[in-house]
Amino acid sequence: MFFKKALLAASLLAVSASASALTVNDGSEVNLNEIINGTLIQDGSTINVLGDTDTTIASTDALFTSTDAGGSSATFLIEITGGQSTQSFGIYNGNDYVELFVGSDVGTYVAGSYAAYGVGNYSGAVAQTNTYSKVTFGVNGSQTTVRVDGIEVGNFSSSDFGFYMANGSTLIHSESDKNAGGTDRFISIAGQDQKINLGSEVTYGCDASNLHLCETWESDDRIVAFEDGGDFDFNDLVVYVEDVTPVSEPGTLALFGLGLAGLGMARRKQNKKA
Repeated sequence: MFFKKALLAASLLAVSASASALTVNDGSEVNLNEIINGTLIQDGSTINVLGDTDTTIASTDALFTSTDAGGSSATFLIEITGGQSTQSFGIYNGNDYVELFVGSDVGTYVAGSYAAYGVGNYSGAVAQTNTYSKVTFGVNGSQTTVRVDGIEVGNFSSSDFGFYMANGSTLIHSESDKNAGGTDRFISIAGQDQKINLGSEVTYGCDASNLHLCETWESDDRIVAFEDGGDFDFNDLVVYVEDVTPVSEPGTLALFGLGLAGLGMARRKQNKKA
């Protein structure tokens, strides 16, 4: 009985450490539900990300790896923030960073309900071409070479990576312990095979009547969203990332390892008593 309780405790410890909960607020601007359900999704289930991430589809997973040997891709979606003209977005591993988008080009889509916020047109510049809203990237090979649009740009120490946004000297990471005060400022949302519109430069003509022109938002595709201020509505930078899956964070694995070590000691003590 003691061994079973210890096993349960170790499992709960690992689960609780893998991703902490946070609250995604409605805020005073266009919220994430409205952006995703009202603009992106053309067919399929609507989603809810507002509220506690323990009870919604949003996740605080921080580290990822590619699910496709050919690499992954990122599509700039939207920014609602005063820092939109200077923000950048990319991936990182440890202290190594690779920029994918630069914020100097925020697009021209300022119509309708988004006009007051000066949001992008799903056509922000990318680091390599400055013209397209979609960029491919990969971390693969024995040397974990990082490529952006097929161009080698560096190496990571492993195939895992996190996401970051930068504004000047301020960096916001998908890993909360790398942020000031250890604050969670990143969420991701996995797809459920909805058909979505990624903007005219990627899915031109996509709408409810032309679903064959839309992108399928699959379970290994993530909408990732950042918070750069204090309202925690997570609409400051939103990007669509294809072909990625979360990986266990090192801290989680360490805690689980400690739990297993403790279980071994408990089992040995139990055997001695017997």
